[in-house]
Amino acid sequence: MTKKTVADALHVFYELNSTFADAYWETNDINQKDRFFAMKSMLQDELDELHKLSVQDHIYPYESIDPGVLQLRDELRALLPDMSRVVLRPKTINRFLELIPSACELFEL
Repeated sequence: MTKKTVADALHVFYELNSTFADAYWETNDINQKDRFFAMKSMLQDELDELHKLSVQDHIYPYESIDPGVLQLRDELRALLPDMSRVVLRPKTINRFLELIPSACELFEL
């Protein structure tokens, strides 16, 4: 398995951040809104740290910077079995199904 770069992580995280926002606005359940907001916040903290890197650093292997982002891995894994119950639009479900394995792979490295 090849090590993912900072650029790879940014791509996955931008897409995941957008998908969290979509899921947040699509649900009517306040508990699910809280869940998606919390996950988006965890991811945003990591993105804020990654934005401090220079563009030249984007070629280096990705390592999580904010320890809170590792909690996101567990939240993403917990979301998978509940996906069809908590995410309403098929497009958003498909985006999550594509992005969650990629994000979890980044956290495993």
